[in-house]
Amino acid sequence: MKQHAYRAYVLRCWQNGKVERGQTPHWHFSLEEILHERRRQGFDDLEALIEFLRAEFGAKREEANREDNTAL
Repeated sequence: MKQHAYRAYVLRCWQNGKVERGQTPHWHFSLEEILHERRRQGFDDLEALIEFLRAEFGAKREEANREDNTAL
């Protein structure tokens, strides 16, 4: 499978409801890939978004390394 060397995403960030003084706002996130697959994924917090990105790019890097090693 051919790996893309470039990715582009639209990141949306929003809060639901009003945040009262002294409360920490709860952010939600949506990430949409816009170049290749046009897929969108939602996240309930920043940690989930970061975990997704780490897995996405880590998995792609591992696949590319495997393909490079089999080509030798």
